[in-house]
Amino acid sequence: MAVDSELLRKNCKEFSNSYGKAIDVLRNANGKKHYTDIAKLLDIPETRVSGLLKKALKLGLAEKINNGYYKKEAGILGYMPKSKGRIKSQKYVKDLLTKITKKKTKQGKGNQLIVSGKIYTTIEKMSEAYTHLYVVENTLRDLIRKVLSNEVDWWKNKIPPGIQKEVEETIKRTPYHAAKRKDELEYTHLGQLKEIIICKNNWNDFTPHLNNKDITSFSVFINQAIASRNAIGHCIPLEKQDLKIVDVRFQDILNMIK
Repeated sequence: MAVDSELLRKNCKEFSNSYGKAIDVLRNANGKKHYTDIAKLLDIPETRVSGLLKKALKLGLAEKINNGYYKKEAGILGYMPKSKGRIKSQKYVKDLLTKITKKKTKQGKGNQLIVSGKIYTTIEKMSEAYTHLYVVENTLRDLIRKVLSNEVDWWKNKIPPGIQKEVEETIKRTPYHAAKRKDELEYTHLGQLKEIIICKNNWNDFTPHLNNKDITSFSVFINQAIASRNAIGHCIPLEKQDLKIVDVRFQDILNMIK
């Protein structure tokens, strides 16, 4: 029985690490909700929910009741790993945005920014998308600092020369005057952060800190998010479907980090 329990915990950990809302999906799998209903309830793509439920079935965490209907095994949620408090889900981002937008501020009549109706309707969704980007890029920066901080002059010795040159040119061309930067890493963007991690001299140092230890797969997940990153970074309004894709792609990146 102890062996079965250990295997069950291992399968639960694998399942929960596959997506930030994986446990929420399983929690709603009661045999009465179709996977499309769960997708609407949690505001995530239907294909993602379907894939998670199929994975739960394969791992012995749920049973298939009918076409599109799954039911979690009794007591299975008790075997799921407890959250360590790391930012992983869109729910946290939404709560953070709600907290920010509800904060009362004292403003004079002359200090209020006038926003057109068209732009106003996209503010909330784009704010959420930008928050996702902020979390992902700074999580990667913190990871790089953590792994390379023991190296002497790590920026010079561990960062690819091409990126060093690009950052140097960026600092000269468009220095950040408004805020003090911690280091050169704060001038880098998503694509450069990826190149630093997968650099042949660095990759083996990072793998102990990653759930995804396949360098090709790691690169693909980040490459898929770069187009979204560029759109958000240049303040280009995204359509509803694009925003859902942003959620999935950025979540995939966070899930690769321990």
